[in-house]
Amino acid sequence: MISTARLTILLAMTVAMGPFAIDAYLPSFPRIAEALGVEVHDVSLTISVYMLAFAFGQLFGGALSDSFGRRWVMLSGVAVFSLSSVLIALSGNLTELLIWRAAQAFGAGFTAVSVPAIVRDRATGREAATLFSLIGLIMIIAPAIAPTVGSAILAVSSWPMIFIFLAAYSAMMIVLLWFGLFAKLETIKRAPRDYRLLPAYLAVLSNPSALRFIMIITLGFSSMLIFLTHASYIYQKWFGLSEFGFSAVFAANIATMAGCNFLNRFLLKRMDPDHILKFSVPVQALAIGGLVAAAAFDIGLWMFVPCMMVSVGSLGMIGPNAQACAMHHFEHQAGTAASIMGFTQFMLAGAISAASALVPESLINITLFMGACGFLCAALALAPAKPLHAHPL
Repeated sequence: MISTARLTILLAMTVAMGPFAIDAYLPSFPRIAEALGVEVHDVSLTISVYMLAFAFGQLFGGALSDSFGRRWVMLSGVAVFSLSSVLIALSGNLTELLIWRAAQAFGAGFTAVSVPAIVRDRATGREAATLFSLIGLIMIIAPAIAPTVGSAILAVSSWPMIFIFLAAYSAMMIVLLWFGLFAKLETIKRAPRDYRLLPAYLAVLSNPSALRFIMIITLGFSSMLIFLTHASYIYQKWFGLSEFGFSAVFAANIATMAGCNFLNRFLLKRMDPDHILKFSVPVQALAIGGLVAAAAFDIGLWMFVPCMMVSVGSLGMIGPNAQACAMHHFEHQAGTAASIMGFTQFMLAGAISAASALVPESLINITLFMGACGFLCAALALAPAKPLHAHPL
């Protein structure tokens, strides 16, 4: 029997491969462009490729883990991630970099999707939401420190060493997962194996209650991704902040998210996750409404920054509870449900973010895109629905 603390730490360390793979190499873009003889803009394609391949990795990984078990799917994904990281470090041109970056992302998605499935295998309701909240708290740390880690590596070595670091980290995770997680997890009784993926996907997609929570996750994440896409423009170009000022207001969002995460775990001792969503999602929508007002009436940073902190930070409550509510409905198809949830989140949020980049870049346009996501998300959260405990497993 594995302790909750060990389970939480190991699962969070596993999911952290994704944020590290996205954020650790950001400071190295100019060096990669120079080494490969391309523009920095070309190197940025590796982020888009990563997000797309990560989504497809989740789509297949979760459903396969229902058939073949979490252990082999999760470990094979980490192995693909580790090998691809080495091949990225050896890339001699942009094409090779993009190919191995896609393989790395597919391995990361293939691995990460098993995490919510493992949580659902062992918990439901408040307990599951608490586990998701604990994992989320640790996950907040990864994107915050990843660029610093990448900069530290660049200070003493070249850009390929960032990916060698990722390869070493993921190789370490194979050992930790094998001996620290799967060797101690009790066996979960599963339904008879069914290798047909399409019927499994349709079974999840035909559950309207679960889809409601999946869309809440997706729309909440979309509003944040829109902000991240335009964050530099908003704070540095529109409001004229320095690099230090930009870092400070960005860090305030992370701190608020961590605070909301702590508050969420306190509330889960007294409330069900679906009840918490009924006020946390509208709070996010109201904060985004404040952003729209600040942009429309040129109110300034004194209103814009606090509203953005609440808008982004509230995901520390929305994410864990919506995940727990969505996964609650699937006792024997947890992996498939996690596949649909992850794929929808990254593909739809990525499309919405890309659409926001196609319109003329201005503060009002950006906040209106965020507002559309936030208000639709609130409408879903407030829609009449049966309490979570009323849904049979």
